[in-house]
Amino acid sequence: MKKTLKISLLIICVSALSSCKKKETENTNNEINVTSKITDVTIKNTDDYELDLMISGEEEGASITTQAQNMEKSELVRDSTTNWSVVYYYTPVTNFLGSDYVEIETCTGGTSMGCSDIEIVRINFTVIN
Repeated sequence: MKKTLKISLLIICVSALSSCKKKETENTNNEINVTSKITDVTIKNTDDYELDLMISGEEEGASITTQAQNMEKSELVRDSTTNWSVVYYYTPVTNFLGSDYVEIETCTGGTSMGCSDIEIVRINFTVIN
């Protein structure tokens, strides 16, 4: 009887471990799609630029990976003023003329375990008088 109990416990443990391993394998095989988008924008040095990234899911978001260099303001906002969508705002430094750029990485799709779609958004600014 003890031998039967030991064998039963061994079978239960092996089954539990193999099902855990399957779940781990399934999670690590999720594919992530990475795309890029380049937008060219011409604005006056007295203007503001705004881009709604149309990201509003709880597990979704965005971050600035390369900050603009000639800016008074370059930020992502996600609050009640943007209706909880991620919006990028840019204001060039007063009297600045020339080129500037920002790179934003967005994370969308997937489940609570992470992103399934990453997009690198580069915005090239030409600031004129």
